[in-house]
Order: sequence, then C-alpha cells, then structure tokens
Amino acid sequence: TLMASPLQLKSGSVTAHTEMVMDKTIDPKSSSLKGDLTIDGSDITTMRGKFYIEASLFKSDNAKRDDHMHQEMEVGKFKLATYTISSVVKNGQDYTINGKLNFHGTEKELSAKAKLKDSGTTISLDASSSFLMSDFGIKPPCMVFMCVRDKLDLTVNATMTKE
Repeated sequence: TLMASPLQLKSGSVTAHTEMVMDKTIDPKSSSLKGDLTIDGSDITTMRGKFYIEASLFKSDNAKRDDHMHQEMEVGKFKLATYTISSVVKNGQDYTINGKLNFHGTEKELSAKAKLKDSGTTISLDASSSFLMSDFGIKPPCMVFMCVRDKLDLTVNATMTKE
C-alpha cells in the first residue's frame, strides 16, 4: 500500500446559512478553516484526517445577532468545531464524505455531499451538509419575538496542496 502523504490546507472557509421569518440571508462565515489531512497517492477516496475551526470566528452582516449566536454556542467553553473524516465515497462525478462533527461538546455522525477535484498538485473541495442546532444542544437564538430556524446549512470550501 502507498504511504499516506500530508495535505497542506492552503485556504478554506465555512459558511453556516440559517434564516428567520423576516431575514432569509443569515450567513455567518469564517475563512479560518484549518486542517490536518492525508491522502494516499492520488486516490481521493483515501483522504482522511480532520478539519477544525474556531466557533467564535463566524461573522455575519449583523454583529448583534452574531453575539447572540456566540453566546448560545458557548464559544468560550467550546472553542473548536471539528469534523473527522471516516470515509470518502465516489458517487458518479461527486463524492460523499462521511465523518463525525464535534460541535458544542457533542459528537454526531454527519455526511456531506462534495465536489472534489484533483489537479495533480492541488485538491479543491466544495462540500455541503446540514444539521439541527438542537441536536448539538444549542438553542436557536431569538431576537425580540423572532427565532433563527434550527437547521443550519453548511458550505465548506477548501484548497489543499500535496506535499
């Protein structure tokens, strides 16, 4: 078997979309995605490792709402959200990434649909998934009488280079 080689995460971002009755564009984003990843040769299905991001670095267009969200996520206590890859499965042109999301002190299985492109030295990843905040013990924040919906849609973009 081939030796697993490190993948260097060159850039990465995570957007967590949710909405309220009067606001359909709640899109806190962080471009501080980090990774600790490996791959065997050029076989994308052998990609393993984890992505992690600081929960407090998500920012939207509304600082006050971000503060509410950070409080509900208890970002001082649970600084990092991590995603550990258990398998990558090819489905036609696309992939399914299976793994565990550890968020707000709770770990649960989470799969993502992904487009992965290998251009020889660089691998680009464009993945999406969604989960309920309540599954991770987070109460969706409310402002006045309106609450953010429970479901978060995640979009992850990353560019990795082979060492």
